[in-house]
Amino acid sequence: MIIVVLKSVLDMKKLLKIRQATEADLRHILLFEFRNRGWFSQFLPGQVLQQQTEMYFRRLLRSDFKHLQYLVYLPNDVLIGRFNGQILDKKSVEVSYRIAKNFTNQGIAKHVLKHVLIIWASNGITEVYAQVADHNKASIKVLLSCGFEISEVQKNAINLGPEIHDSLVFRWSIAEDLPCNVAKFDSIPVC
Repeated sequence: MIIVVLKSVLDMKKLLKIRQATEADLRHILLFEFRNRGWFSQFLPGQVLQQQTEMYFRRLLRSDFKHLQYLVYLPNDVLIGRFNGQILDKKSVEVSYRIAKNFTNQGIAKHVLKHVLIIWASNGITEVYAQVADHNKASIKVLLSCGFEISEVQKNAINLGPEIHDSLVFRWSIAEDLPCNVAKFDSIPVC
């Protein structure tokens, strides 16, 4: 098992590789999902996890939406995270992401999400949505720190085995967020 503690954003820039997923990554993605299935099942419905087969990922990586799939690797090519965008319409996307359990609470999801938002915004996306179960405090914190706001609460919408949770729907808008927060994203001059 590999455990790396990232001490700062500078360390993340040096240690993490963020890139678009390709078909060549299929084996790594399947292994990542298999190794983390128990962890992810605490936050994702079983039906979602069951749908994500080799065929599912192969179709996704061949589709027109492959450009919305990002992977997070350590320098030794160990996959530790996935960020996905699902197009809702011409200007909006729904984001979902997963970080391996051993790499949570280190600021990785926040770091990567900020960069993915910049990429999407520079390609014409003006709104990004995310849905999170109400008990997923880490993701709620990540989304709020990246400029998302709660836009809706769907009661009893997420079935996680024996428990049913409310779904918090978050919204990020370039019109509302970009001038203030994107400029803060690791000092990247965008505005």
